[in-house]
Amino acid sequence: MLGSLKEFIRPYYLKWFYFRLFPELQPPYFSACWRYPTHTIHPRLRRQIGPTRQEPELLFLPMTDWHTRIQRTQHLARTFATQGHRCFYLNPHLGREFPRPALLRRRNGSPVTLLAPLIAELHVHLPIEPVFHHRLLSREEQARVFTALTRTFQACGTRQLLQIVSFPLWLEVACRVRDEFGFPIVCDCHDLLSGFRSMAPEIVQAEAALFRASDLVVFSSKHLMAVHLAEHPWLEDKSILVRNAVDDSWVASADSLQRPAPGPTVKVGYIGALDYWLDVDAIERMARRRPDWEFVLIGRVENERVHGLAALANVKLRGEIPYDELPGHLATFNVAVIPFLRNSLTLATNPIKLYEYFSFGLPVVSARLPESEQFGPLVYLTESPEDYERQIQAAARESDASLRNDRIRIARQETWMARAAQLSEAFRKLWQPCGCS
Repeated sequence: MLGSLKEFIRPYYLKWFYFRLFPELQPPYFSACWRYPTHTIHPRLRRQIGPTRQEPELLFLPMTDWHTRIQRTQHLARTFATQGHRCFYLNPHLGREFPRPALLRRRNGSPVTLLAPLIAELHVHLPIEPVFHHRLLSREEQARVFTALTRTFQACGTRQLLQIVSFPLWLEVACRVRDEFGFPIVCDCHDLLSGFRSMAPEIVQAEAALFRASDLVVFSSKHLMAVHLAEHPWLEDKSILVRNAVDDSWVASADSLQRPAPGPTVKVGYIGALDYWLDVDAIERMARRRPDWEFVLIGRVENERVHGLAALANVKLRGEIPYDELPGHLATFNVAVIPFLRNSLTLATNPIKLYEYFSFGLPVVSARLPESEQFGPLVYLTESPEDYERQIQAAARESDASLRNDRIRIARQETWMARAAQLSEAFRKLWQPCGCS
């Protein structure tokens, strides 16, 4: 009862009191999503999103908001769109991004924002605006999301579509879409859900049902795949491994950006989420011991302990930086780091940042993770927090040009375009024309 009451008052409390009293605490992605052309679901929507090359369309039912930071699901949508696939991306907040509560909105319906050619973000406003990782959707909420999707398919004349489901929250909606339209379900499993502290147990438990319902299951790391296959051996026949990658444009831009010349100050850089899996103790220890090193941490701070690092003169917290500006920052690093704590979540991850660092040929110092170990001498692996200093020092002194060239060569092979080609091959057996009533 308390949970239901809290959800009922949340839209009004947050929008009319809390965020107005503390505007700096409002997540920027709640407003960022409205900075794009907005349309209603209407027969003209098909033209507004853009013409396809008669390629199958893709519906992304994600685990993350598009506007937090560009991650795996966004990369796949962007890449498939460049190949002529119309892509729909459902905003997972289901109302929390709207400036007014559902009862105070002047217009009903589900608006669509056009993020890029062939990429449309669908917004569904549920009355009580649930936090999407706190619980599963009720039957009524599932029906509202399904209705919005149905109207979108009808407005766009969708005949051939794949559902890319990254989160068990969407299971019942995805199954209903398949039952109604015949659109297959692909589960893209890119994180170990049980490793997240704030994930509702019922969502974690629903993942097995998502695996079973899916026509294809994609895993982003070998370790993540092994964990789930050990628990669900029947998954093997319909599972494939598709790791993360780097944006093709980063590989092209790396050659044109000026690299820093060796100097007395070593610039150690990190890009990505700054959350509880970051080894704050290791960073603080290094910063205190090596005042001649500068540590640049780029990303939104999600954990209070990370804020404490700002008190150190040689640690710079840059905050979230637009994705297109990140290559310019990477070009200033001498050494790049992946300072993760070793736990069930990080052991199962395939860090996108590793491929991004490689695109610049950067020496990488990383916690010993399965997906870092596969690159052998191209990554300096740490065994303990105390080991970081020694490995960064070795990385900064690296003089073998062949190591840098090997990293760049790998990045040129491990691109999102290559991943899309791998997925397209797996998708072909699932694609089949369907009628949209």
